[in-house]
Amino acid sequence: MPSWLNDFEIKGRSITVKATGARLQLDRETIGEFFAWLPFYLSEALRRGLSALLPKQRLKLAYYPVAPRPWYLLSVTARRAGTKTVRDYARADAVFYFEDKTKTPPPQLPGAATVSAKLFNFGCYDISKSRVGEVFEQVFGYPITVDPQTYKGLIAVKSEKNGAHDGYVAEGPLPRKPGWVYQRLVDSSVEGKWGEDLRCPIIGGDIPLIFIKRRPLTKRFANVNTSVTLQTVDDLLSKDEQDGLKRFAAAMGLDCGGMDVLRDKHNGKIYVVDVNKTDMGPPTSLPFKDKNKATKILAARLLRLIQDGN
Repeated sequence: MPSWLNDFEIKGRSITVKATGARLQLDRETIGEFFAWLPFYLSEALRRGLSALLPKQRLKLAYYPVAPRPWYLLSVTARRAGTKTVRDYARADAVFYFEDKTKTPPPQLPGAATVSAKLFNFGCYDISKSRVGEVFEQVFGYPITVDPQTYKGLIAVKSEKNGAHDGYVAEGPLPRKPGWVYQRLVDSSVEGKWGEDLRCPIIGGDIPLIFIKRRPLTKRFANVNTSVTLQTVDDLLSKDEQDGLKRFAAAMGLDCGGMDVLRDKHNGKIYVVDVNKTDMGPPTSLPFKDKNKATKILAARLLRLIQDGN
């Protein structure tokens, strides 16, 4: 039995991710996502197998406290970059802090004094949505978080938990609940029926590409996309917006990960609504050809980060 099955707890028709507490329904959509991911996973496994037959010096990566599973974007891009995973931090060229939990104490790498490897994401240990909102307002100068008890209008209500996808829309004012965050409802709708968000991977201060995700407005907070397309950054974000997102990522301590960005169709502004240093990908709804293209682009940028440190 694959060891990664221990990451999940299955009860009836629901699956709980142990690290985050996020719960998924074992339904047709979830099963469809798995089978959409499987061909790409198998092709990458074959690629890795063939690459291992070629003698070459490979960069060594280590992860703390756990290594990413095959469905995480960092795992896919690191392997495509030709790196080798090691457990001994002293042997590694780079160490990535990899932890699915929303908030932890500042991570301390065991034996750090003897480790000469470059360290990434060790400053990104609080990705709660309240922290995201706080940093976003500091960097961009306008808020995404609202006070639900005084705000009049539609509010996106979400739990602080990473990967929960339990958000819903409510009309403010409304009482505040512990453990939940309240954001202005950004109208990123398209054609009156799709919710659109921009998943922006960032590596070493660069946004190499953008995934445009669409899902029905009735499922705007879900984790299953109806369609995903691959786009260049300059086609979707101005230079000022790109600079803002880079400064935002730096303030979050995010060296390598993903940001979910919405553009409000009424005021034209962008809003960062979520940050993830353990993002999954490439997105399952992305066509196979573009999965391959995106992985190649991200792997090249990751390799530069590991080699140069920026």
